[in-house]
Amino acid sequence: MEVFELSRGWKIAIYIMLGLLLAVFVSLAIGCFTDPSMKKAMAFLLPMSLVAIFFIGCGFLQINEKIIFDDYSIRKESRLVNREILLNDVRGYTVDKKYVRIFPQEGRGKKISASTYMSGIGRLQNKLAARYPDLQVEEAQEIYNEAIQQTGERDAQKLLKQAKVEVYTLTGITVALCVLSFLYYGWYNLAVFCCVPLALLLLLRHKGLVQLDSSKGSPLPTIFLIPLLVLGIQMIQGFSIHLIAYGKIWQLAIGVAVVLTTMLWLCSQYLNKKRRSYIISAIIMVCIFVGNGYGLIVAANAVLDKDGYQYYETTVKNKSVTRGKSTTYYMTLEPWGPQPESKKESVGRDLYQEVQINEKVGVYYYQGALHIPWYQIGMVQ
Repeated sequence: MEVFELSRGWKIAIYIMLGLLLAVFVSLAIGCFTDPSMKKAMAFLLPMSLVAIFFIGCGFLQINEKIIFDDYSIRKESRLVNREILLNDVRGYTVDKKYVRIFPQEGRGKKISASTYMSGIGRLQNKLAARYPDLQVEEAQEIYNEAIQQTGERDAQKLLKQAKVEVYTLTGITVALCVLSFLYYGWYNLAVFCCVPLALLLLLRHKGLVQLDSSKGSPLPTIFLIPLLVLGIQMIQGFSIHLIAYGKIWQLAIGVAVVLTTMLWLCSQYLNKKRRSYIISAIIMVCIFVGNGYGLIVAANAVLDKDGYQYYETTVKNKSVTRGKSTTYYMTLEPWGPQPESKKESVGRDLYQEVQINEKVGVYYYQGALHIPWYQIGMVQ
């Protein structure tokens, strides 16, 4: 019999983290009744705090969970969840960055998930690999076989090679356009969006040899990265474009997302839409499409605007920086022209370092090609 659980160091770290979170949300819950400034937001803060406290409590109960592998079964034991799967009833397993998941035969129990942070988790993976199939690899093989059958086995390898060339070529073009969009704001920001519908058309063109998502061990290429790259550059470039109002832009962005989602549905006719991994990937892709639509409308509104700008000047009231995976620079500006209130704006590093508090910056105000007013912040003229 072998027992797998979190090491003492991990348990201490998790206890400390959950304790800090518990203190934060308990303070918020109490503040809803004692702090007048928080009472206005009680309808939101109190339920949020109570839900967070509930899940933190569940976290405390799960810290000491154990996975026990013996000659008869695999068990998960904790104060909150207790499950068991007989060895003869195990269908297979999967492995990702966070969990080793063990699946029973249908009707023979519930799935058991073991954290990859457990001590000795590699031995558990080896034990499972020696006895049971990796369900991700099996699924990848099934998808591959389905795709080969749809194309005809005679020319399948030739068609697969062509599909890979086209996917990798489009990915390369997308990367190149993303770099150009980063260096030069203009037509490249519109051109890079075209890679998204082109990627969807590859799903239809290659009749299952190109997939939406990537399965472990699958030789089939995937287009998932392309809309994600486009979204990344759209987010980066969007920091320099400031909008007065967002209502119209979100309406248009959602319209673009609906068109792309319809394209995804139609272009996926050769894919197995009942697979869980496809459903999850499609949901994520729809969220990415909303971002792609937003980025397209913002870029089109700015790039196609040929009417020139109105120039304003305003004073910097405050400056701040947020650091994490990326660093963002902010300036709080006094009211100007169409902006009647002080507002905290993200700016480039060069401008942030050049202009000090109580100094002036220039505001370049545009009407927008789609009649969505926008502005940029720069040095005074």
